[in-house]
Amino acid sequence: MLERCGYRAALYLLALIAAVNCSLFIYSQWYLPRLSDGLAIHAVAALVILLGLWLFSKIARYAGAAFYFLAAGSTAFAFWGFAGPVHAGVIWGATIGVLSLAAAWILIFSKPFAREFAAEREKRPAYKKYLLHAFTLVVVVAAGTAALIDVVTLFSSWQGR
Repeated sequence: MLERCGYRAALYLLALIAAVNCSLFIYSQWYLPRLSDGLAIHAVAALVILLGLWLFSKIARYAGAAFYFLAAGSTAFAFWGFAGPVHAGVIWGATIGVLSLAAAWILIFSKPFAREFAAEREKRPAYKKYLLHAFTLVVVVAAGTAALIDVVTLFSSWQGR
């Protein structure tokens, strides 16, 4: 069934995943504040992948598929031997696990998606090409800044011993 899903279906699915992640992040701000950092990473990653796919980025396609396969795998690992009460985190985990697996499967293995993605990429408007370049630059600068902050923090804590 997922083999029939094309580019638009993948965009809608990624938008749904981003909405679920962002809604859980907002929920966690009030009820689960200790989890909000990890959920923020999921929400931001889902939004970045959605924007990258909308801009026809091949990197966003493959990195998104890898991220969603890892999200589905970590969800399956979390449910291995789970016997606790059902709460919002469990429902979110099950929802995200299923949606992530479906999204990753479409991004990698769907032939209609690959055909539509290639065709749309060829006829995309010029503004999307420029937005893609700006988007790539912003993502690279943000990743470099985050890595630099981590390195400085590591050396600061190492010298503080």
